[in-house]
Amino acid sequence: MLKFNNGKPYHGSSAATGGKLQGATDTDYFYFFCPNCLDKRIMRILDYEVRVEQNENPYNKEFKKKAKKGFTLAFQLYCENCKHTDYVKISNMGWQGGTHAEALAVVGA
Repeated sequence: MLKFNNGKPYHGSSAATGGKLQGATDTDYFYFFCPNCLDKRIMRILDYEVRVEQNENPYNKEFKKKAKKGFTLAFQLYCENCKHTDYVKISNMGWQGGTHAEALAVVGA
């Protein structure tokens, strides 16, 4: 069985942290833009993994609207133009509100 990132450890690079990795939607699909290409090239998603999946979301006790479960998804991104490879995670068990600037301040602390 193949493992995500061939079983090697991974973490997003400095190009993908601190608000530098950006993206947008066209219809309801989300695209990540290459942090190295000035013309916002769309990165391919080469692989993904469900890193965490649990029946209870730890933030449900703090909010009125309840999430059905907790999860973290990891994606391997690749830019065909400049050959940059990176990793990003999407989760509903991390930062749960506030502003982008506040999240960056917490991460940078």
